[in-house]
Amino acid sequence: MPVEGILPVIPTPFRDGQFDRTSFERLLEHMLPHVDGYTLLGSTGEAPSMTTEQRQEIAEFALAATPSDKAVVVGVTHTSINDALAVARHAQEHGAAAVLCASPFYFANSSSGIRSYLMQLDRVLEVDLVFYDNPAATKTQIKIGDPIDWAEHVGSLKAVKLTDHDLTKVEAWQRAGLRVFGGDDPIAFRYIAAGVDGMMIIAPALCPEPFRRVWDHARAGDLGAAFGVFSTEIAPVLHVFGIGDEIATTKAIFGQRGLFESAELLPPLERVTPERERLLAIADDLVRVQSEKRRAAIPDAEAVS
Repeated sequence: MPVEGILPVIPTPFRDGQFDRTSFERLLEHMLPHVDGYTLLGSTGEAPSMTTEQRQEIAEFALAATPSDKAVVVGVTHTSINDALAVARHAQEHGAAAVLCASPFYFANSSSGIRSYLMQLDRVLEVDLVFYDNPAATKTQIKIGDPIDWAEHVGSLKAVKLTDHDLTKVEAWQRAGLRVFGGDDPIAFRYIAAGVDGMMIIAPALCPEPFRRVWDHARAGDLGAAFGVFSTEIAPVLHVFGIGDEIATTKAIFGQRGLFESAELLPPLERVTPERERLLAIADDLVRVQSEKRRAAIPDAEAVS
């Protein structure tokens, strides 16, 4: 079954350098009633700072803890193709619905080199491959025609997560038979308005019920109603949680809410300052009050399940 819909990228909770399973379970309880699944061990999940063994431990626990009707996409991006293969094999053996892979990010990339990398990954995959178009992290600018060409050689390549802001890619890739996921929080609503097939960003993890309403309104063709919820119940948090430090700010918010026991990050990332924490708390309180007002004004029969 193809992966699509709301699949937020999620941070990985740690305590004393170890994966915090209890906090992770609380995050699932918070999100899963309103999303279609989630994306694990991507950039937001701090996967580049982990060993292959750590990634496999976290993926195995997460997949076992997630109901079968929710799709889990596991990040396998790695500078080593052999490690990417090991993580991919492990993920699909434990029930991943798809894997997410960006370009290798140390040596300079070429379109043919990325295609060769993905072709090796394709040989072990029985689930869908979502290519992660992430120019900021990989220093690789993907052209519109690249994924279309790669898909002719990589049978598992069925979707692209787009963090680039060139939204002309959405229609072009969809015409070529690829599903497209919006992948950058600062222009989240523009992706939705462009008609993407799903969203892989942080916002639905932070505000899952409001984001479900936004998504459902937009899919029904009512962008006005969608933006009404987005602008009051999601956007204020996105304004203060930052560009480039979203992992630290998201963990700070989850810590303030009591979802995470700690806002701990793996080196080289650092926690936000107390001043930033105060701003985050103000914005988070604001959006939650707005959500409560909206829910109180809507009859139960109209509430999103």
